[in-house]
Amino acid sequence: MEPIANLIYSRGLSVEDFLRGIPRIPTHILVLNTPINDNLSIDPHTQLNTVSGTFNIRKYLTNPKAIHTSWLDYSRDEGLDELLPEEIAELLYLGHMHTHYTTPFSYKLQNDFVFLSLGSKHLKVYYRQLKNFYPVLNGALIRHTKQAFNERRMFRRYDGFPEIPQTMLRQLTPILSSGIIFAFDQAFEQEKQYRIPILIAQENGQSPIYRSRTSLYNKAQQVAVLRYNMVSSHWHLVITNSRAFEDDQFY
Repeated sequence: MEPIANLIYSRGLSVEDFLRGIPRIPTHILVLNTPINDNLSIDPHTQLNTVSGTFNIRKYLTNPKAIHTSWLDYSRDEGLDELLPEEIAELLYLGHMHTHYTTPFSYKLQNDFVFLSLGSKHLKVYYRQLKNFYPVLNGALIRHTKQAFNERRMFRRYDGFPEIPQTMLRQLTPILSSGIIFAFDQAFEQEKQYRIPILIAQENGQSPIYRSRTSLYNKAQQVAVLRYNMVSSHWHLVITNSRAFEDDQFY
C-alpha cells in the first residue's frame, strides 16, 4: 500500500476479486490501453476506447483476452469532452507507465478507481476511498483459502469459509505499506484450525514487480497468523510480532 496515493499493488488478486468486492461496478470506463481496439467504442475527444453499461463492462473485463487491460471509470460523457490536452497526456502516461504523473483522480471524470493490469494477476489499483479495498482483499483471501485447503483434501471439499470480519483485516493496515505475504503455501490444518502465516517481505530496494517469489520470501519475517476455527466457523488474527505493528518503520 502507498497510503498517500491510495494505491494498492498486489499479486494474486484478480479482476473478478475486484469486481465482486467493490460497492458497484462502474457504468462507464475509459480504456487506457493503446493501440486502440476498433471493436470498441472510441471517444472522439480523447481518442481512447470506452465501454458503457455494467453488463458490458463486466463481460469485457472478465474476458481472458483482457488480462492486460488498464482503465479508469468516469461518471458522464461530458467529463471526457472537458479534458484539456495536458490532462489527456497524463492519462496516456498513466496507461503507458503504470504510475501517476500528478493525481490519478480527476474532478472532471469523478473516477473512483484507476485499474492498471500488469499481467499474471499483478495489479496496481488506485482507490479514491481505501475502505473499498478491504472487501476486495476479503473475497480474494476466501478464494485462496478454499483453493489451498482443498488441494490437500483427497475426497470431500470444504467450502464453508465465511467472510473475514472487516475490523480484523483493518488491523493489518499498519503493515500493508511494508508489503505483506499471505503464505498459503505454508498454511496447514492442526487441531481443527486452519492457519495461514502472514509475513512481511524484506525490503531490498527493488520494485515488487520485478521480484521473484524466492526474492520476496528471502528473509521475510512472520508477524501474524490468520486462523480459521473449523468447529466454531470463526476467524481469528493472531499477532506474533507486535513490534512490527508499532514501529514507525512499518508505517
